[in-house]
Amino acid sequence: MSKNRKKMVCLLMLLLLLAYISFHLSNHSELVRSENRTYTDPPTVFVHGYKGTYNSFNGMLNRFEYDYQWGHRALICKVTKNGNILVHGHIPYDAHRMFIQVIFENNRASFQETSHWLSEVMHLLKEQYGIQNINIVGHSMGGIISTKFFLEHGHQLSYPKLEKLVTIGSPFRGIEQTSYFKVNSGRAAIDLKPGSKALQKLWEESKHFPPEAKVLAIAGKGDQVVSIQSALSLRKMIPPKNYQEKIVENRQVTHSGLHENREVDHLIGTFLWNE
Repeated sequence: MSKNRKKMVCLLMLLLLLAYISFHLSNHSELVRSENRTYTDPPTVFVHGYKGTYNSFNGMLNRFEYDYQWGHRALICKVTKNGNILVHGHIPYDAHRMFIQVIFENNRASFQETSHWLSEVMHLLKEQYGIQNINIVGHSMGGIISTKFFLEHGHQLSYPKLEKLVTIGSPFRGIEQTSYFKVNSGRAAIDLKPGSKALQKLWEESKHFPPEAKVLAIAGKGDQVVSIQSALSLRKMIPPKNYQEKIVENRQVTHSGLHENREVDHLIGTFLWNE
């Protein structure tokens, strides 16, 4: 091999080594910055309900971001049927107020399984993104799952601390319509029945709710699935000084329509951010 060729090979190897070192240093510095990051407002996590999909909160998040300019949808965390978490998006360094959407591929799983998946997402948000405090908005079963997660893990330092929780049409006493269960099935459907073991366990653990977290429960007179009494029974779990409730009077706003309603948007905006 000629001297010039040897020099070229050595130079190429040196460049590859420098590129390798640079890559790992940049990754390390990114991790350190994310762990030490502070946020003006706690990021808000959106959790859909039984049979929910990406579209469940997509409309609301678009309105929050583009119509009202309340913040930025930074991350989408999809939990696969096997429990793997796929994260799309990134957190900009100039982020003022962030929204994080959680999607469960198995959207008929039990309370226990879905709550476990949510705990994995929460652990990831703290460990990889440095999120110390959060708000949560949960629709229907999503409100129950969020509540269950914090009953079980709200005191543990390995998860973000709950600042505020919003539940929208969440059946904390179950869904009373027997006709609902003739067309809906799965382990979650069993848990959603009044008096189910899953709901009994939820209420048995109710004293463990984070004592400083503030809660807004929203119910609707037009909700054909969840009664007002079931949606607002959360009041029995929360200290009165930390609890608010609102009823959407418009009877045209259905159960699924609650997260598509601008009145609900502004109830959430006022409660979370005084918007």
